[in-house]
Amino acid sequence: MKYLVSSAATLSFADGTKVELFPGIHDSQIFTDATKKHWAFSAYAKPLDETDLLKEQEVNNQLQRLAELEEDNTSLKAQLESRDELVGNLTNEVIALKAELVSRDETVTSLTAEVQTLKAQLVEKDSVIDELNSAKDQKNGKKQ
Repeated sequence: MKYLVSSAATLSFADGTKVELFPGIHDSQIFTDATKKHWAFSAYAKPLDETDLLKEQEVNNQLQRLAELEEDNTSLKAQLESRDELVGNLTNEVIALKAELVSRDETVTSLTAEVQTLKAQLVEKDSVIDELNSAKDQKNGKKQ
């Protein structure tokens, strides 16, 4: 936004500082907020257009909002990185648990096969014992 300064003036502030105004068209950025709020500023400087003042305020609001959004964006990116790391760690943990489960399944399968083999051997031994007992009974029966 631009200001039209109609005549030269010196604005004095309570802290003893002074600001010189010179006639002509000046960009608003050369005037501090304190200068713009000085009670005599509006008597010497007028905005070229009221809509320019509103536009400048809107631009300032948008710049402030942009800064807030950039801060939010940075914070959200950090949160995403943290969550990505957590997800990666949990994924590795799940993979390790799956591998452990597969190993246990293999152990259970192996032990089940071993139990079946032992049962078959036991049945075979029981059969041999039954045969021996039967032969013994037959032999005892002949002796009587």
